[in-house]
Amino acid sequence: MGGQSSVKATLAPVDRSCMLARAVSGVKPKKPVIGISIGFHEFGDYLGVGFQRPVALAGGIPVMFSRLVESINDVLDVCGGLLLPGGRDIIPSHYGHEAHETLGTTDPGRDDFELELVRAAMARGVPIIGICRGMQMLNVALGGTLVQDVGLVKAWVDHPSDPTLTSWREIVAASLANGSLPDHPRHHISITPGSELHRALGVEEIDVSSFHHQAIDRVAERLRVTARSHDGVIEALEAEGFVLGVQWELHEDWRVRPEFMQVFRNFVSAATEYAAHR
Repeated sequence: MGGQSSVKATLAPVDRSCMLARAVSGVKPKKPVIGISIGFHEFGDYLGVGFQRPVALAGGIPVMFSRLVESINDVLDVCGGLLLPGGRDIIPSHYGHEAHETLGTTDPGRDDFELELVRAAMARGVPIIGICRGMQMLNVALGGTLVQDVGLVKAWVDHPSDPTLTSWREIVAASLANGSLPDHPRHHISITPGSELHRALGVEEIDVSSFHHQAIDRVAERLRVTARSHDGVIEALEAEGFVLGVQWELHEDWRVRPEFMQVFRNFVSAATEYAAHR
């Protein structure tokens, strides 16, 4: 047509990875991005709801990670915090043990990814919360070990658990409906005064859920014990900065004990501070 050039413009390839990075980190958001590494094998839609909801309620932006080891540094570049949820048993060879007959189903790909993820995040000082398996992974990645089943320790034989996952499936259904939780295994823990957990909750004793069948054995040197059950099971680990691992289902326990939401608020606050000054 008259007055218009017939030369077609040559379009450069679109670098969508750069577009995503700019969208997430080009302008620092008031809400920090919380990366979540998750297992993909069980519980369907819950994997996109249960662990993410308390992060969002506390003011964070929950984002599920891919499982590409080569992308760990890139994703940590745009995250203010890291959440390590529950899941399958960790392969015992990662902490120098042979598999016992009580070992449950494992997730080799997730193990390999999270071992690298935890070490990279710790090296950067990223705020971390580990829940159930997540606390165990934190310990293993930093050189600690696990007891493969609480029944292997005489003092822990009667520790509340849910070996058939019957109660946990009821929790999942209730959470998907965003409703109150049904009865489930619980017990009391004692909390170390002055710990991150104590600062959040303001108490030295509280009841928590108990679905796990494994437990912390030798604690990694960089971690310290900040809560135990009355039978001696380690229920919380912490490290310098904001690094907190808990053995119970913290992401659902705020429905039973609203004060647990303060743990997530403090986590998101630490993530906001980290993201602003990294």
